[in-house]
Amino acid sequence: MLKNEIKVAIAGVGTIASGLVQGITFFEEHQDKRKNLLHPSIGRFEAQDIKIVAAFDVDSTKVGKDIAKAIFAPINSTPKFIEVEDTGVIVNKGPVKDGLSDHLKKVITIADGEEVNVVEKLKETKADVLVCAIPTGAEEAVIAYAQAALEAEIAFINCTPTTIACEPSWARKFKKANVCLIGDDLQSQAGGTVLHKGFLDVLKEQGVTIKDTYQLDVAGGLETLNTLDDDRKQYKREVKERTLKQSFKNDINLASGTSDYLEFLGNRRIGHFWIRGEGFMGMPVKIDMRLETLDGPNGAATLIDVIRATKVAINRAGSGPISSICAYGFKAPPVFSDRHNAHKWFNEYLEGIRTE
Repeated sequence: MLKNEIKVAIAGVGTIASGLVQGITFFEEHQDKRKNLLHPSIGRFEAQDIKIVAAFDVDSTKVGKDIAKAIFAPINSTPKFIEVEDTGVIVNKGPVKDGLSDHLKKVITIADGEEVNVVEKLKETKADVLVCAIPTGAEEAVIAYAQAALEAEIAFINCTPTTIACEPSWARKFKKANVCLIGDDLQSQAGGTVLHKGFLDVLKEQGVTIKDTYQLDVAGGLETLNTLDDDRKQYKREVKERTLKQSFKNDINLASGTSDYLEFLGNRRIGHFWIRGEGFMGMPVKIDMRLETLDGPNGAATLIDVIRATKVAINRAGSGPISSICAYGFKAPPVFSDRHNAHKWFNEYLEGIRTE
């Protein structure tokens, strides 16, 4: 075993998993490109120190295959950036629960065979961390994976909007078990939420009063198809809108979320931002712009930082929610912070100045 190896299990072999697995290989082969990472090193850990040791999914095109092949299943839309050699890690069938919305059931066939015992698999592979990157709204499935991590006594990273790290009962359970809990709802490196927050924060710092704003996007990935389900779409929107509103004392008309699924966009997400505010003497201030990104690598860029920071927390015997990591990498952290302080807390935690 490599001295700095971080053993990761991942639930949900979708676009984020594809970005993560390809990213690990990319930075292993192109260490000169480390400048593209916000944190080339975290503690003593680099991107290539992450090793996938277990994977779980329910899709028949992925279960039973090496994860190096499963990430390129036709149903996934993340482009191939680099060749990934077989890893020897075979995708196991995880718990189905409520993991597929009615829309996903039309395009995904659930794999035959028995569901694997997730706890036993985590213990067998000696995973340090379980990353949960299953579809939005699959609350029962997310809870099942959180419980498995708790029973296996390994850190849990919740990339979904399901409330785990922010739920006091879960926080107490992980704290009591001396296990790290990180989440909720992963924030992309250059995603709509982080940029929308950035624009709003800058205007607020400059004394502009925000009156109305929206950030709406269209995309072609499975996560977007999944959120066509009205309940799941509304749940995702509520999380995004809540995190944006928290830093404003005045009433603000705000809408944020995915407005539609366009299959031909593939892994691309196109976001539209509109902001109206008032400056000095009621001077009108307006912003209207467009952003285009790729979902898989955009989410994986943050996740690579979060995984390495979580390993630092494990080595420090951290337990329960680690607020600085949560605030840095997630839309709905247990302790809210603006963008500036979130980065400050994260760096202070890595330096040992903050304790959580």
